[in-house]
Amino acid sequence: MTASPPVPVPRVAVGAGRDDTWRRVCAADGTGLAWRRDQPADEASGTPVVLCNGIACSTDYWTELASDLATARPVVQWDYRGHGRSDAPAQPEATTVDDLVGDLGTVLDAAGIERAVLAGHSFGVQVVLEAARRLPTARVAAVVAVAGAAGAPLPRGTTRPRIGPLELLARAHDRRPEQAGDAWRAWWRSPVPHLLARVIGGTSAAVPQAVMTSYYQHVSTRDVGMLLAMLRAMQHHDASDVVRALRVPLLALAGDADRLTPLPVMARLALAAPDGELAVCHGGTHTLPAERPAWVATQLRPLLDRIDVGDARPLRIVTPA
Repeated sequence: MTASPPVPVPRVAVGAGRDDTWRRVCAADGTGLAWRRDQPADEASGTPVVLCNGIACSTDYWTELASDLATARPVVQWDYRGHGRSDAPAQPEATTVDDLVGDLGTVLDAAGIERAVLAGHSFGVQVVLEAARRLPTARVAAVVAVAGAAGAPLPRGTTRPRIGPLELLARAHDRRPEQAGDAWRAWWRSPVPHLLARVIGGTSAAVPQAVMTSYYQHVSTRDVGMLLAMLRAMQHHDASDVVRALRVPLLALAGDADRLTPLPVMARLALAAPDGELAVCHGGTHTLPAERPAWVATQLRPLLDRIDVGDARPLRIVTPA
């Protein structure tokens, strides 16, 4: 895959009042992708970390964590196609997990990253696991799964498995796309999604209000047809076999109050990996990167230190007696 040279993009405001320069690179199909690389002044820094978002999310969830990690190592953030600062693909269906893994490879090349720890949140877990399958083995140093499953994370229909909430929404959009788009925007701009998210452990009061407001605004402005295609691809993708065959460490970070990716799902993910570990945040919900960035950083450091020194021993989190 040959990527075009990265070029600067206009400075844009991200996170809580920050003003940072992002860059752009073209994916294999010509879709413009936005990315950025932060790193400490010391060039002899640690193994890079690449952060992969949840579906319909921008990079705002990672702002504090990325700043923390970038004091010791390069940190790359990027927006999926059709998300944030990146362009929408010409075809809404070109939003499969394979498409995103191809984009991830393009971003790695543009950022000059030869080997990295891949960290994914929510849907990003599927992206980083599939990347561990498809990218050259030497490029993936470890996998970090934050509040995300290996595949098919949405509930399925009980009596007719092919007709779940996702398909019902898709049918409504197919029949009346304009009305469905209007309803979608109205829903995400109302207070209902946030109230519902609080009830089901999707988020908590610990997440800065500016981050959640930015998230709801971002979701409301995405193309509904593209998101539906992406949700379908997400629901039909499964990387469970990748987990069982991983040759690198996997660290699973879970919140015990997260009902979107419940703790048993995260425990099974960690147990399935040959070198897997699970850390649980008491009271943590689905928005862990934004909700408990200091806790996430604390859990990451033993793994990152281990990767930095090339330690091949299984990761062990030791609790003092």
